[in-house]
Amino acid sequence: MSMLSSLLLLTSVALAEGPKFSVLAEEEPAPFEGVLFDPEATAILMSDKEFWQRECDLEIEFQLDQQGTKFQLEMQNAQIRYQAASDEAELLIEKKDLEIDALQETLKKQSPRNNWAWFAGGSATGIVVTAAIVNVATNWIEASK
Repeated sequence: MSMLSSLLLLTSVALAEGPKFSVLAEEEPAPFEGVLFDPEATAILMSDKEFWQRECDLEIEFQLDQQGTKFQLEMQNAQIRYQAASDEAELLIEKKDLEIDALQETLKKQSPRNNWAWFAGGSATGIVVTAAIVNVATNWIEASK
């Protein structure tokens, strides 16, 4: 890794002057100051860029796939929770509907059969009580004069 960082440092310095490239034969003097790489080192440097680019692309793809899978799992869990809550609410509504029906049946069984007689008796009682109150109130007003 230190060779790569040294190369990057030297590359940045070399790029500041403008890139220079020259192929030299053995024992031939270099036309400019710099670092000399043999063909094998040059091949490694050229292939390293491609290797690291592919490595980076694979890491990005892996991370994206991992996040996509995590998102799908969270969505499925949310849908399951929603469906469970919906089913629970539906069962509760059905239970309450059955309870209401049972209470209505019980009420019908306990209700008096002669509803008209109860209505007439209640009305008559209401009239008599109202007349009695009016009579008492009238007598009280006359007595207070």
